[in-house]
Order: sequence, then C-alpha cells, then structure tokens
Amino acid sequence: MRQGASTGSFKLGSLISIREARLGGFSMAEMLVVMLIMSFIVIGIPAIHFKKTELKTKRSSHGRYECYYDGSTLKEYYINEKGVETGPSAVTECKFSPPKNAIYFLIHAVGGGGGAANVAGSIIVNNKTESSSFRTPNDFPEWLRDVQGQGELPEVSSSPPVYNATRSGSYATVTYGKSGGAGKTVSIFFPRLTGVEIIMVPGKGGAKGQPGEKTNVKFKLSDGSIVNIIEAEGGTAGTGSGAFPLWLDGAGAMCSVKELVDRKFNQADFVTNIEMDEDTEMTTQLTADSVLAGSGGAGAYGVYTGTGNVTYTVNGTDVSAYVRKTTCDSPTLCDNDVAPSGGSCPAQAGRNGAVVILW
Repeated sequence: MRQGASTGSFKLGSLISIREARLGGFSMAEMLVVMLIMSFIVIGIPAIHFKKTELKTKRSSHGRYECYYDGSTLKEYYINEKGVETGPSAVTECKFSPPKNAIYFLIHAVGGGGGAANVAGSIIVNNKTESSSFRTPNDFPEWLRDVQGQGELPEVSSSPPVYNATRSGSYATVTYGKSGGAGKTVSIFFPRLTGVEIIMVPGKGGAKGQPGEKTNVKFKLSDGSIVNIIEAEGGTAGTGSGAFPLWLDGAGAMCSVKELVDRKFNQADFVTNIEMDEDTEMTTQLTADSVLAGSGGAGAYGVYTGTGNVTYTVNGTDVSAYVRKTTCDSPTLCDNDVAPSGGSCPAQAGRNGAVVILW
C-alpha cells in the first residue's frame, strides 16, 4: 500500500510541474507572433531615420550672387542652380541677405588693380649690321640654330669649321612703362549665416600711375552694428620704365615687346578661383572687362607698324628664308586691341574690383 501510494503521488506531482512549466514559457505559436511584430519594427526603423534626416538637411537651392562694375556702373546679379535670376541691376551699393536654409557660404573678393606707370612709350629705329664668327654650334645665336635645324648651314672646308654670320637691317630700341599690380584676392568660408546683411563696396581700379582701391565686405548685424569681414587690398601702381632692343624682321617682332613680363597686363586670379562647372545653370555676368576684375593695367610702349627688313647670311650665303619669324595675333595693335596713336600704345588703368558669393 505504501508503494502504491508513492506511485500515485509521483504522477500527480509530475503533471503539476509540467503544467507550471507550460504556464511560465511561450508556445511555438506565441513565439512566431512575437517575431512577426519585431520584424515590422525593424523594417520601419530605416524609414523613420531617413525621414528625420531629410528634415534636418532640407535646404534652399544653391546660388550665386555677383557685385561688379560694368564700365563705371556698379551692378548686382543673382541666380540659383535652377536658372532663376534677378538682375543685373544698377546699384549704388551692393547688399545681400543670405538665404536662411543654406548650409554654407563662400565670399570671394578682389581689390581694384593698379594702374600702369605714367610713362609714355617710344621707339627708335635705325639700320644696323652685326657680324660674328662661330666655331661650334654651342655658340650659335638662336637664328643660326634655326638655319642649322633645317639643315641649311653652308658647307665649310676649313678645319675646324668657321661660320661667319651676319645680320643686317632694321634695329629698334623700344621704351616701355611697367605694369600695375593685380588686386589681392581674399576668400572666406562660412558654414552658416543668420541674422546678417552683407554689404559690399568693390574697389575702383587705379588710373595710370595710381594704386587700386581696396574692396570692402561688411556684415550688418540685427542690432544695426557694422562688422568688417574682408578688406581685399588694391594692386600697386606701376613704377619706372625699361628699354628693350630688337631686330624688326617682320611685324611679329613687336610680339616680344607685348609679352614682356614687367610690362604686360597683370591678370588677377579672381575668376580662376571661382570657376563653375560648365554644365551648371548658374551663369555668370563676369564677362568682358569684369572677367578681368582686379587686374593691373599694362604699360605703354612704342610700336613699329612697318614690316621691317633683316637679312641673314652665313659665309656670304643668304639664309634669311630659314630663320624662324615671330608670330602672334594682331602684333601691331595695343593690348586693348586698339590701333596705336602716334607710334605708341598708352599706359592702361587697372581694372575694378568685384565680389562673388556662392552658397
């Protein structure tokens, strides 16, 4: 009897334990339902995340604002990346209110260029003959190397060979003035601008012999106070003159004068630094004179409008046809593509400054 009672008691206890275990856990069906709910939550998280991110980074269109001179008239121009534009409009002062949702701003300014030296260019032309003897090609002048390069050097019977070279004809001394310096380019980046108005006053280019004016960019704060942000210095005035000798073996000889480094137009790097992608809808008004904003004026120089005539011989043989002549576009026109007056191209003033804002 004791043994039978024990057996019945054990079975009852086991059933109670199994029932309690079932009540304390999940069935397979319940677990699947939980997993289904969790999958919906996981799938929904990215959509919620991207929606919030989109709201945080929502912005206005990128755009471009320009403050520049068209001749002597100050103008402003606005265009956004969709091609919507305002202006260009004539103003007495450039003012710009930054869009509130823009995420960055680049303010780019250049001072006015300096005027060239107040020196009148002149030219003196005479006939000249120059004779020299050469024993090795290492000593050849450039024109004789041209003849050698085309295989047209006359044969020489002497040993070592001696080349008696002569050039004779129009020889000039050109007086020129030195160019003005380019205005300084200054760029400042801002991650965001709120509660300010930007006021811009581009500097004027200097007259001949005069420096360019500085370009000023200021912030007008919400309380009405003014804060200086940029002062882009103007270019220095050109000073002094130089004399350049050359053989006038054709009109193209004047190209060598036009390309003199200390006389030629001194272009600023303003537009190069803000060059836009060619496929953008944000077109620029910085064309013609304004594309050269901040550049220093070119110096005056004397101009020879004839063709000139120089004869080259080696050991009595005329080799003029094998000497390379200098060529360039419009060699007898001045830097501004205007015909010279009285045998001279005048000194030029510096170009006006400008401001461009990108966002």
